[in-house]
Amino acid sequence: MTMPFTKAITRKPGASFAGGITTANLGQPQLDLTLEQHAAYCRALQHCGLQVTMLEADSRFPDSTFVEDTAVLTPQLAIITRPGADSRKGETQAIRTALELHYTHIRSIEAPGTVDGGDICQAGDHFFIGVSARTNPQGAHQLAEHLQAAC
Repeated sequence: MTMPFTKAITRKPGASFAGGITTANLGQPQLDLTLEQHAAYCRALQHCGLQVTMLEADSRFPDSTFVEDTAVLTPQLAIITRPGADSRKGETQAIRTALELHYTHIRSIEAPGTVDGGDICQAGDHFFIGVSARTNPQGAHQLAEHLQAAC
């Protein structure tokens, strides 16, 4: 069986992590425990044979640990999202810089479109795009066009 992924990008949680967006009522995150769990996650990725690019924490963006929300990736194309949450809009530049090391074809979702990677599900060669408070119809349409062009 061939491993479908060979690389991963992670970002260490920053001191502002507890200020991130959440609807869960689980109490205040404990930064020390969060850092331990994130380190274990990175070790697990490496144990699985992935080459891990670890971005430094960026406390300007409490949710920036969730790098999977900022790009949709295919073997041929990286698509930088445009987060629907204002507090996340600045996260995409660091992801673009990291992806430029691995991709020659990078596209972006443009205003007024918004896309959050958490609203995207890939099943085989198909992508399901959920429209939500963070992914609007314009962003979903742009993403679909980019994905179709990559096929």
